[in-house]
Amino acid sequence: MSTAHSRFDEIIVDDSPAPQALRAKNRTPLPLIPLHRLWRRTIDQVEICRVALPVRNLPQGLRGLTACQISDFHLDRAEDLARLDRVVEAINRQRPDLIFLTGDYFSDAEAMRRHLGGFRERVADLKASLGVFAVAGNHDHWASFALIEQALRAAGVRVLANESVRLTLPGGDLKIVGIDDLWSKRAEPSRAFREVAADDCTIVLAHNPDTAAYLNAFNVGVMLSGHTHGGVVRIPFYGSPLRSILRIGKQYYAGLNRYNEFYIYTNRGLGTFWLRIRLNCRPEIAHFSLSEPQPSGAVAPVNRPERLRRSRRRRARQI
Repeated sequence: MSTAHSRFDEIIVDDSPAPQALRAKNRTPLPLIPLHRLWRRTIDQVEICRVALPVRNLPQGLRGLTACQISDFHLDRAEDLARLDRVVEAINRQRPDLIFLTGDYFSDAEAMRRHLGGFRERVADLKASLGVFAVAGNHDHWASFALIEQALRAAGVRVLANESVRLTLPGGDLKIVGIDDLWSKRAEPSRAFREVAADDCTIVLAHNPDTAAYLNAFNVGVMLSGHTHGGVVRIPFYGSPLRSILRIGKQYYAGLNRYNEFYIYTNRGLGTFWLRIRLNCRPEIAHFSLSEPQPSGAVAPVNRPERLRRSRRRRARQI
């Protein structure tokens, strides 16, 4: 069961007309326009979820440090790039200290070849005072992560593949640990943690939440993942009816959950794959404020959902 550390702050809605080229390519029959608009809202209304993120060994001076996470872009169509446009703008308005990208940027090699340039341009627009960090997902390796990594690095992103980087900050040190993708059999936790000391505070990036099953011997402060798309369909009080693709259980499909001694946050992602649907499972920007974990047995504070605000955004750039 997901813990109640998050609240919904805003829904990003693009009510501007689509670019002319996109409208011509994806012309919808007149009688189906209302249904098409409803469907697009289910996959395009991106939710900003504000989360008090419990991090083990967090130095007191780093409490309140902010970070944003986005995942599972699946940039397969021009409309996916337009959604990413709005997401980048929304993240930059948050002025985060850190930004984390947790994989599956494209679904396949064809989509990657078609949209790699647009992906690089938009990611380059992300602004974080302490940097942008990324790991690979399974689809990235099935496409060509060598090219994706090149684009990420050209955009100023630090790519972590079974490695870590130390941030020395006025309030204390923070280690960002990136573990490569589990399904692609490239995850090497021991290699990723080889320069991590026992008392280091770590934020672990790993696309697949199942990576947690291999981390019990390591010093995990908190783990950020994606991969599941939130379960795609979510039923109130039940969660996703879809059969679990996770070894650790479908309770880790979305949101903040405790796993043994540390927490996992599973991002619902931005895009869709195969079935282009979402039900009660909006795309997500996670906005974190780093905090200490609650003492064992303590009742977590409840952040009640705020009234969702709809805001118009400028027209997406021409694609």
